[in-house]
Amino acid sequence: MLPGFLKALWGDLSRDEVKKFSLLSLIITLILGNYWMLRVMKNPIFNDLVGMEYQPYAKMGSMVVVAFVILIYSKLVDIFSKKALFDILCGFYAGLFLFLSFATAMPTLFSMTPDAALYELFDWVPGKVVGWVSYFAFESSSLLIILFWAFVASITKPESAKKGYAMIVSCIQIGTIAGPAIVTNFAPVIGSPVLVGFGAVLIICVPLLVRLYMRAIPEEKSASSAKDDKKPKTGFFEGIKLIVTRPYVMGILVVSTIYEIIATILEFQMNMIAKEVFPTRDLFAAFTGKYGMSINTLALCFAFIGTSFFMRKFGLRFCLLAYPTVVAIVLFGLLGLNYLGANNIEIMWALFGSMIAVKGLSYALNNPTKEVMYIPTTKDIRFKAKGWIESFGGRSSKGTGAVVTASFANNLPHLLLFGTVISLGVVGFWLVIANLLGKKFNNLQTGNKTVE
Repeated sequence: MLPGFLKALWGDLSRDEVKKFSLLSLIITLILGNYWMLRVMKNPIFNDLVGMEYQPYAKMGSMVVVAFVILIYSKLVDIFSKKALFDILCGFYAGLFLFLSFATAMPTLFSMTPDAALYELFDWVPGKVVGWVSYFAFESSSLLIILFWAFVASITKPESAKKGYAMIVSCIQIGTIAGPAIVTNFAPVIGSPVLVGFGAVLIICVPLLVRLYMRAIPEEKSASSAKDDKKPKTGFFEGIKLIVTRPYVMGILVVSTIYEIIATILEFQMNMIAKEVFPTRDLFAAFTGKYGMSINTLALCFAFIGTSFFMRKFGLRFCLLAYPTVVAIVLFGLLGLNYLGANNIEIMWALFGSMIAVKGLSYALNNPTKEVMYIPTTKDIRFKAKGWIESFGGRSSKGTGAVVTASFANNLPHLLLFGTVISLGVVGFWLVIANLLGKKFNNLQTGNKTVE
């Protein structure tokens, strides 16, 4: 049983639920702590090896890379058990990060010289190839987060999820704050490549914790999971088919990823100014580390005071609508700042604060809310459609935002003005879909139905 103040925040969790969600919290804390440590170094490393002006094209290219990764992931879901999936994916990324630790420390060893056999194939690529590889690797590693949440949805019932998901979200912020904090404090001292190698060590611990969980906690399936065992295996593109043919799943796609269009536009503006203010790779990384710490500190505070309370008190429909409403308020504030003619430094810190609000509330409010939306669905939706939504769908939204940033990359005042206006139009569409999706979820819960 939980102490009184935690019971008020998360609900009345039983002893078994506390044990279960504590272990799950530890696993995702390690995954997300490592992910955030690498994520805040992504742009500084790319800027150092390639150039920040090419970052919109890297976001577009990541769509292709992630689509390929998800095709492989969809097939692996059919072949291997959940435990084996963690072994395979964590082992792959641990090896990849170890390579990048060495490669980013000595990028010239991997540069294409005129006498190299592959020179003509890669001579059109701006900057050093290692910079592009590291960007795509850090982007696609979010697949581990998707795998974790799909795993949790397959072993958790709706009423338990409303309490336990809030506990997980509260606990994981420790990792998401610690990851950027490590970069902020140690990148200027030991350098980013060493921290990339440390990330490889952390990620290989994840499958060991999954094995511990499966030994310690009796297997429990959600209502929809029981139906999955009788279904035949499906193909590579089943996830896309499910998204296109199920309006409910398409709605999840929208509310899960559409904010990335707005975030991409705002974050690019901030980074373009920040790279001039912080001229070296590791100083830039320290700034992005502070940015990541601030985002996740807000997420932690909100998770403790609000996530579970709002879910239980006002319902998921309210939570789905609250997030885009806050984003709209932030955008109107940026329009006002642009109207007043603020200088670049003032704009950078205003964007810093705006991104903290947009990203922080995404992790604290929108993410746990959308995860609950997957519970009345089948295994194929939770693993395959979800994989496409959060990897390829998320990158597609980022790619859409990147089209805007690439169009105005050399004119930041225009990007601030027109990018904000475009973002407000996106918010209007988002609110309509969130309202319809919330109603559909309530109907599914009332009728005890499953989206198949």
